[in-house]
Amino acid sequence: MTKKTAIIVDSSAALPAEIRRSYGIEEVSIPILFGQETYMGGQDLTSLADLVELMAKKDVLPTTSQPSPAEWEQALNQAVQAGYTEAIIITLSSGISGAFQTAKLVADGFDGLEEILVVDSKLTNMGQASQALLAAKLAEKGRTLAEIDQALAAFREDLGVRLVVNDISHLKRTGRLSRGQALIGGLLNIKPILSFDIVGDGKIGAVGKARKMSGAKEQIQEAFEDYLRAADFPVRAYIIDGNNGKLGDKWLKDFQAKYPTVAFERASMDPVIGVHTGDGAMAVIWSHDWQVMAKED
Repeated sequence: MTKKTAIIVDSSAALPAEIRRSYGIEEVSIPILFGQETYMGGQDLTSLADLVELMAKKDVLPTTSQPSPAEWEQALNQAVQAGYTEAIIITLSSGISGAFQTAKLVADGFDGLEEILVVDSKLTNMGQASQALLAAKLAEKGRTLAEIDQALAAFREDLGVRLVVNDISHLKRTGRLSRGQALIGGLLNIKPILSFDIVGDGKIGAVGKARKMSGAKEQIQEAFEDYLRAADFPVRAYIIDGNNGKLGDKWLKDFQAKYPTVAFERASMDPVIGVHTGDGAMAVIWSHDWQVMAKED
């Protein structure tokens, strides 16, 4: 019997439902907490605009939790019921959430599938989602979990991100900023530029600052150009807006004009990540083109 591999992500991957359905990817929701009230990311709140609207109505600022063990177990049971014999769970970075550790504990104790691979994406949003899409394509081609795990590890070696936020206070409040506070501490009206330590612990650190969003964009382009100079493979990049579609579209147009050999896509920040970034953030995620990797494998 040919093995069938279920792919499971958490809602911070921000994969639109139609794309998840087309690739057969299941989603586990991340809770967003307003005091004693709980809203499920990807279900109750489906966009950062939803979150911003709710924040304006509430007396308390939101925080996030992680999916419970029961929710991971439910997703695995659904995989069994759907006829899958193995599963790959790809979580947001363990540097900003305990989701990876919890999913791993559940997977280690789950008996209904022949094998379960739990992967720490070391990122979120399209950095996480693209790993799920690559895994789905490779599983479709009949690759083993070990082969897929190896491909995902290679993919992460060429994965990069720059994120700029309007207000660092949310990241400080939720405890998600691990390094570089001295770089940006005490300065007013600045745009902190952040990155994830993808080859390390997957935590968020400050790597620069700018007075205006235009200056932040220039620094992000410099980092992207450094990456392109070293890349000897096709590159795919995502322009991601945090509730600012107009600016996201402008960045996409500008990046496409400046780097015509790169495959660009647009994406949006989900409400779970928006809890930590606040309104109006922008990000660029770049990597070896996963679509090309899937074809070449």
